[in-house]
Amino acid sequence: MKKLLALLLLSPLAFAEKNEMIPLQDYAENLGDNVGDSNMLYVTYRCAGLYGMMYGLMQNAPQEGAKETAKNLDEANTTIIRISELLYNKLTPEEDRDFTDNLTRSVLPMADNYQKEANASWTNTGNYFNDFIMNDAEMCRRVVEGWNQGLAK
Repeated sequence: MKKLLALLLLSPLAFAEKNEMIPLQDYAENLGDNVGDSNMLYVTYRCAGLYGMMYGLMQNAPQEGAKETAKNLDEANTTIIRISELLYNKLTPEEDRDFTDNLTRSVLPMADNYQKEANASWTNTGNYFNDFIMNDAEMCRRVVEGWNQGLAK
């Protein structure tokens, strides 16, 4: 599934248009204290889209440390998808569940938006990972760390 996501992200369609997503930090701040499972599911889906896009860029990158970074992104994405599935199962009646389909339909447009952002950044700066992407990656890192710390207790 990761390779399919990476291939879709690098399609020519991903190079058109503009990212329409707001930063995850702004999304979280707009929620205030009203964070529910559906809001967290959205955040984890955004993180899955972000990590999938970043993994696609890093898996064959020639830079030193790229392979290790890709491995870390893959591990973080596995954790994010596990969190997503737990949240999805809490929100969806058992007879209506199709997590893989929901994940794919939800995450691919988000990943496309991250790819658009990365492509625009590359065009403007020569760097794929601009502030928008790095700030969202930081938010996603905190979600993964919070989850992992919760499991350690």
